[in-house]
Amino acid sequence: MLATALLLAGALVLTGDAPAWRMHIAVVDHDTSVTLWSEPVEVGERIRLEHTHSVHGRPVVEVFSVSDGDGLALEEMRFDATGANLPSRPEQIGDVTTTFVNDGDQFRVVHHGRILGTVPLRVGGPMVDHTVTTADGVRVRFLDLAPRGTHVELRVQGMPGP
Repeated sequence: MLATALLLAGALVLTGDAPAWRMHIAVVDHDTSVTLWSEPVEVGERIRLEHTHSVHGRPVVEVFSVSDGDGLALEEMRFDATGANLPSRPEQIGDVTTTFVNDGDQFRVVHHGRILGTVPLRVGGPMVDHTVTTADGVRVRFLDLAPRGTHVELRVQGMPGP
C-alpha cells in the first residue's frame, strides 16, 4: 500500500499534476477550527489589520509579516492617540525593546518582527470591527465572516515544518 502511494505521488510530480503548495493567511473559528477565509501569502509578505479601539473609538492599524515556519510576526502598530492598552513609550518585550515614534500626527510602535504565531480576536461590532488587508490588496471584514462575539484567530496555514 505504501509503495503504491509513493509511486502515485512520484507520477504526479513527474507529470506536473501535483497541486502547488502555498501558504495562506486565514481567519479561523477558534472553537470549531473551521477556516472562515483564506488567501495565498508568501514568507515576508505584510498583512494589515485595521480596527477601531474598543475604549477610545479611534483607528488602530497593526502590521504583521508572514514568518518562515513561525506564523505571524508583529512589525508595527499605528494609532493617532495613546490610551488604555496602547503604548505611550518604548516597551521591553522579552529581549527586544520596541521603538516608539511620535511624528506629531500619528504614533508608531515598531516591534521588530516579534513572533506571535497567531493573533486571537473576538469579532466585534461597529466600534471594534476588524478588517484584514493582504499585500495584494485583498480586504475582508471579520463581521462578514462570523457573527459578533465569535472567537477567531488570524493565522498562517500551510507552514513548512521544521
